[in-house]
Amino acid sequence: MTRVNRPDTLLTELRELRRRLRLLESSRMRAAAPAAAMRAVEGTPLLPARPSDWPSTDSADWEVALDGSATAGNTLVIRTVADQDTTGTARVTVDGNVVGDEIFIASDLARHTVFIDRVAEIAVEVRRTSGSGSIRLQAWLT
Repeated sequence: MTRVNRPDTLLTELRELRRRLRLLESSRMRAAAPAAAMRAVEGTPLLPARPSDWPSTDSADWEVALDGSATAGNTLVIRTVADQDTTGTARVTVDGNVVGDEIFIASDLARHTVFIDRVAEIAVEVRRTSGSGSIRLQAWLT
């Protein structure tokens, strides 16, 4: 806000717009995430919901999309999607050894699960096999 008897400048108007935008965004975030829901997933990171925000690659070589540790009884959940006219594959390695079949990735959103039966180092690797777009992957342990 400006002082009395002084006209607004572009700078003061911009500051006021930024201030209002911050207030608006903070009120939306509070309304969108009730306290009970926040407590239910406390300690769990929030993952991007839109596939366009997921980690992606356009490499024809294997790239690690997730690298971490799992305990016995964990389930690895993987969601995949590719850009239009693009395909790819993903694979899961446990302690450096590939487990299961390669996961085919196309333009349709897909979900896959892998049960981890021991304490192990896991990695999810992904690559593009055809087309010129990107392959997107989201993975987490439950």
